[in-house]
Amino acid sequence: MATTVVLCIGRSPIELNLRCALLREHGWDVVSAGTGYEGVFQFSKQAVDAVVLDLDEDGSEAALITAELKRHRPDVPVIFLIEDGKALTGGATDQADALVFKSEEAQKLVAVLTELLGRR
Repeated sequence: MATTVVLCIGRSPIELNLRCALLREHGWDVVSAGTGYEGVFQFSKQAVDAVVLDLDEDGSEAALITAELKRHRPDVPVIFLIEDGKALTGGATDQADALVFKSEEAQKLVAVLTELLGRR
């Protein structure tokens, strides 16, 4: 049976480690990257089934990273983690397959990933 691999990209080492631990607890194999560049590199070298992206406050960098990921493999779902109440750059979330507010991450991220991966 093939395992499901989730790539988590984020700048905060503490948040990234907690997110990876949460996903591992729910049975996914998890790889992580501390920068968008590293994440795109990981994505191009390893089979990844989904991406969880938490990089910047206004969404502009996340939009660029997602565009690059989707250019390589448009079928892989990308979930954006966003801060509640933050203003996002216009069109920043257009390519995201799902949005999860960081305040609800612990409750909703697993459910959103399960739903997106179940549709494939």
